[in-house]
Amino acid sequence: MSNNNLMVGKTYFAIIKEGTIGTGFYDDACKQFYLHRLLHCLNAYQVKVHAYLLEPKQVLLLISPITPMGFFSLVKFLNNSYSDYFAIRFNRSVRVWRDIPSICVLPSSKLVLDCQKFIERFPLRSNKNENPGEFHYSSYCSNSFFSHPKYLSRHPAFSEFLNRETEPFRRYREFIAQPFAPPYALYLKSRLLSGRPLLTAKAQIQLEHSKTLTDKEKSGTIVVLTGDTGSVLGHAFSYSEE
Repeated sequence: MSNNNLMVGKTYFAIIKEGTIGTGFYDDACKQFYLHRLLHCLNAYQVKVHAYLLEPKQVLLLISPITPMGFFSLVKFLNNSYSDYFAIRFNRSVRVWRDIPSICVLPSSKLVLDCQKFIERFPLRSNKNENPGEFHYSSYCSNSFFSHPKYLSRHPAFSEFLNRETEPFRRYREFIAQPFAPPYALYLKSRLLSGRPLLTAKAQIQLEHSKTLTDKEKSGTIVVLTGDTGSVLGHAFSYSEE
């Protein structure tokens, strides 16, 4: 999607990728430097972060902007700050991260929850961890164990999930532990990591206005299936495109 402005009140999946091959995060000290600045500058740049993950060559974020350009100003600050750190520590004056992140708008609360799950489950595949809590540079532990997570802003969809569940944090950990159906996981990965929209433009507008889709509009879009508890259980979709 266009990276000129973001719509206030919308929620986005964003991914910041390495700008020069062989850069990114070298070790935990690099991640700590970046994460400290990310979390402590959210108020200054008017950005809400609901979930995050720092991978060696990419940063995954679930965000809601409070101003149209705040997120891009934040990314620019992080890139400049980390590039200066990288140059001093490794004697390499390069642009470590891309200035323009890949961004995908999320038009429904269920897709927001799925993208939060996608972010917090991602280390299980890429790092072969057995538990997402073993990976330190993720929002998983904050979202799974703390009623008032520091720095993070709980998304209304997540708050609704917690409010309707008994033992809500245990249920959330079970929700994260349950894998996506393999085709759906592949679909999310191919779309989110490339910044392509999850829904067709027509289906997105229809979903935002009426919360439902016709059979015709489901072509190329995800059909969200819910169980008796209202929690997300699975997805079915067609691979046809506009």
